[in-house]
Amino acid sequence: MWALKAFLLGALAVGALAYALVATLALTAQAAGHTLDIALGPLLLVSVTAERTATVTTFGPGLFVLAFAGGLANLVAARLLRHRSASRSDRVD
Repeated sequence: MWALKAFLLGALAVGALAYALVATLALTAQAAGHTLDIALGPLLLVSVTAERTATVTTFGPGLFVLAFAGGLANLVAARLLRHRSASRSDRVD
């Protein structure tokens, strides 16, 4: 159960941070009247396009991939810390 908690906490933290970052960038691009495309390879994070009098913002599946990667990284770190703390023994004879 601790592994699931570690994964979910990492995924939520990285997902929220990534969303806040790309939303801020998208809002800044909208306010300036510019277009913006941010992607991780083929995975779109955010896209801001200007069409005549409207501005369209699209959030892509790259945010979910970032959140998943953050969850995995947190799970690996939790396992390493758990293994490290469990391997300590009293070395005094």
